[in-house]
Amino acid sequence: MKTVVVQNKMTLLYFKKQLPAILLSAAVFMFIITFALYPLASAAQSSNEAQTQFETQTETQAETKSGLESLAEINQENTFDVMSADAWMNRLSNTINQVSFEISYVVSSPRRETMPYVWRRARMENGDSAEQLSLLNGPGFEQIRINNKVSIFEPGFTPLSIRSDFIDGPIPNAFLNNPDLLKAGYEVLLMGRNRVSGRMAQQIRVISKDKSRYQYNLWLDEQTGLLLKLNMYDLQGELLEQMQVTQLSINDDVQQYFYNIQAEQLPPVASTQATENQALPWTLEFVPTGMQKVTENLRRISLTGQPAEYMMVSDGLVDVSIYVMKASDASQEDIALTTDVTSIVSISDGRIQVTVVGEIPLETASKMASSIVLKSDRP
Repeated sequence: MKTVVVQNKMTLLYFKKQLPAILLSAAVFMFIITFALYPLASAAQSSNEAQTQFETQTETQAETKSGLESLAEINQENTFDVMSADAWMNRLSNTINQVSFEISYVVSSPRRETMPYVWRRARMENGDSAEQLSLLNGPGFEQIRINNKVSIFEPGFTPLSIRSDFIDGPIPNAFLNNPDLLKAGYEVLLMGRNRVSGRMAQQIRVISKDKSRYQYNLWLDEQTGLLLKLNMYDLQGELLEQMQVTQLSINDDVQQYFYNIQAEQLPPVASTQATENQALPWTLEFVPTGMQKVTENLRRISLTGQPAEYMMVSDGLVDVSIYVMKASDASQEDIALTTDVTSIVSISDGRIQVTVVGEIPLETASKMASSIVLKSDRP
């Protein structure tokens, strides 16, 4: 088996989850390798960016009052236990969903350049929920959400919209909107107070119960409850990726940005044909603790048109896709590679080829791929 470690800019966040099947073809394998040719950020630059100073946006007295009143309402509605990690995670979710804010942050990793983002979210006066995420480097990548419609704009691709209640960005949705999803597969631990970018924060550690997935450290602002910093580590404790806030503003003026967006000018929702679940002729014997089967059906590989049996499992924080096809239809040799935090393993036993794709350690992806058992082989 060939093991390769490559880097990937990972700017196509939507296509990361919507089209993982293209990784099954040799053409896409070469596409990934092509991305590896982008130059790495210098060590000095990474060091400076890790020490990014927090800048608080200057606000008027009325704006500050509005934001603090909203936070006070959240705290009054909930009995808050400052010694509970779950309470802090729920406070993050409540704040995210009930106040209007604008946050600038950077995402960096040891193997690729730093990517700056601006993230806006607002609860509109008419009750609508609005959100926007923009990548500030390069030609631009932007997502805009109005209620459950997410519009995606990427240079080189036709703009489109999908149905979703959240934007798919660098910060996992489970942390922001549904922390209860973590309970089955992870331990959530309160580590105490720390200072991040000049502000006091509560540090929270998220560790998979069976040590089969990456671990996370979050730092939540004590004053607002919002996320100031997020680190992702591999199984050996090495830093894989870091997100850090550089500017944060809570105020209702963020709503003005969305008033300028004409909903009728956003691209229409892409039509998709619903696929019903159907039993597959194989089983997945190894599943990390807390992961459950979300869907299983037949699909066709987008580039080749070849049929593949598909299953997705999830623990609420991480989704993993498994594809099984006839070995005679496979167009590439066995591979095991990582692109930043995503692992891709493809192996064959001469009869079937199994491909596993997900933001999990390479060891876990390999173990899952090797655990496929054909039902016809059972005694």
